[in-house]
Amino acid sequence: MTFHVDAAWTIPETLAVGPAGESLELFYVRMPFAADLEDRAGAEAHAELLEHVAQALVGVLGVEGQEYGVRHWPADDFIAWRRGSGDLHENALRDAVAAAIAPLLPGSNDAVGLSVSRVPLRLGGTHRSQTFARAVAAAARAASDPKGYQLECSASLLDRAIAERAFQFHHQPIVDCRDPQVVAYEWLCRGTMDGMKFPDLIFGVAERTDRVHTLGRVLRHVIGDELGVSDIDQMHFINVHPTDLDDPIFAKEALDGVLTPYASSIVFELTERAAIEDYRRVKAFFGALRDQGYRLAIDDLGSGYAGLTALAELDPDFIKFDMSLIRDLHEHPVKQRLLRRMRQFASEIGAKTISEGVETIHERDALLEAGCAWMQGYYFARPAPGFVDVEPGLYPQAPAPHQDAI
Repeated sequence: MTFHVDAAWTIPETLAVGPAGESLELFYVRMPFAADLEDRAGAEAHAELLEHVAQALVGVLGVEGQEYGVRHWPADDFIAWRRGSGDLHENALRDAVAAAIAPLLPGSNDAVGLSVSRVPLRLGGTHRSQTFARAVAAAARAASDPKGYQLECSASLLDRAIAERAFQFHHQPIVDCRDPQVVAYEWLCRGTMDGMKFPDLIFGVAERTDRVHTLGRVLRHVIGDELGVSDIDQMHFINVHPTDLDDPIFAKEALDGVLTPYASSIVFELTERAAIEDYRRVKAFFGALRDQGYRLAIDDLGSGYAGLTALAELDPDFIKFDMSLIRDLHEHPVKQRLLRRMRQFASEIGAKTISEGVETIHERDALLEAGCAWMQGYYFARPAPGFVDVEPGLYPQAPAPHQDAI
């Protein structure tokens, strides 16, 4: 085991040469309170603080026998590095430093601003100094603004995923339980790149970093490519982010683009991920799309006021009941009466209803009794690549109650 402590601001000598692609862990210890301590207590107290911090870092990094180093950095901060990669968490270093400096500082460590970040560092055979400097800068940003740095990293990863079209779609069947068959599939986005696989992360990062339009364009092309090689006759429910409606390229693509050949089978499902401020403009937008054969679905009715406003303003072709209305429906007579009224209203305006989130046979049967025949949920099939069918035994075996089910 080798230990290095030095005060230069360049790459440590021991890291200046080495094999290409070697992995290290780099830690940045941010201590904005140190200057204040020096002003209040003098240079001797400041030096004692720095010594306590260095000893704490050495005490944690030196326990596993790997080569490591500790360095005092500008603005009273520290960097530390360790060859190889492991499971040493930045909180271990933070806790050690906090315990070491507690006798020297009044108040909590959060109050004085102590933070520690960890970033991976991979050094190449050449330009090692530049790589090291960039990694230190990134670690400093992560220590001063952890959430902002994480968002910055996620945005960079999303940019890579968009550039490489690293997305695929899983499909969940929508079934008609009165006339047992799959009538449609909802297309659900999944990422294929490590660190950018889950839809909440993908769309959350896109929303927070103004990438919704760019992401939507790529996803529609991925959908168009898959539709071009599929032979599915059912309808395709494709989620549309409200922000997409402000993208002029979306309208252009829909009217004369990658999705146009499949317009008659596509239902744009308007999600509630963002508020709609101008319903008149949105209604005109979808009116132009309807002229091409597209249809519109309102998602998650029953989960909030926005769905009711969209229902009143947009004249949807399909209304999807939120799973909160469906959960344990058989045990809630009030929910059952509410669904009957909503189904009746949908019939009056010429819209079909789809009940989302069906997970049990009891929910299925309660929906049928309420006259809601079109359903979707884990009870029938989970989202999966390809277009899965539904096992015949999951449909009701006896004739459904005779109602004008929609």
